[in-house]
Amino acid sequence: MKEFWAEKVVLVTGSCRGIGLELGKQLLDLKAKVIFHSNQSPLPNDPGIQDAVALKEAMYYQADVREFDQIHAMLAAVVSCFGRLDVVINNAGVTSFGAIEKTNESIIRSVLDVNTIGPLLISKAAIPLLKESKGSLFFVSSLAAHHGIPNYITYSMSKQALTPLQEGLAMELKKDQVFVGLVYLGYTENDDEKYALDAEGQKIKIPKRKRSLLMSKSNAADVVLKAIARRKKQSHANFAGKLYYSLVIFMPWLVKRIMYKTYLKSNVG
Repeated sequence: MKEFWAEKVVLVTGSCRGIGLELGKQLLDLKAKVIFHSNQSPLPNDPGIQDAVALKEAMYYQADVREFDQIHAMLAAVVSCFGRLDVVINNAGVTSFGAIEKTNESIIRSVLDVNTIGPLLISKAAIPLLKESKGSLFFVSSLAAHHGIPNYITYSMSKQALTPLQEGLAMELKKDQVFVGLVYLGYTENDDEKYALDAEGQKIKIPKRKRSLLMSKSNAADVVLKAIARRKKQSHANFAGKLYYSLVIFMPWLVKRIMYKTYLKSNVG
């Protein structure tokens, strides 16, 4: 895989924490040129990343993925720094928690705009550059895309929308030799500062998840990078993800029963 990534210029959205940050670190180890992006967070205070930026092996850019002019400015800066763009990994996302009845309209729009419109606008802006490099366009989705989850409905909707986006673009760009892929990630190890938005838009800390149910950030990033290098159009991160998808297809009644019981236990109306 190292041969594939060496010297590739890679934009990873939402890469200043979580899986995105781990993707950036692994890409640097694989000798790729990395654009660390965030809507709000500063460049991580990591010596390896700081050194890479100083040596112009990486760069940091802050941009709102919902704003087309900011996206264009970011891509112009990438070309100015590195001369081209080989891979875009659409990873940035936000989660909201709460019953739709009680969720503020602005929060609904924010989740859908960041998780769905953002990747669409970034892809649209990046396509001309990826055609030149015959590069790769990739989307990080979630198992939540396979079935609507109570209290996380907007998140499920936003991630499900990435599937037709990937499928359609894969056909539109096939003649231009641009690879378009997507991976469905499941429960993944989260940072201490990871948060979701509640019904009123306040940040609520997401508790540390039980390690027995989790994929590590390192493994999740490795799955993404291998999927791109191996040109997998759609894939699941592990056996648990494949099993869940099979249950949704072949035993939907069981999935609904488990989800409803979990929802009732959550005590959120």
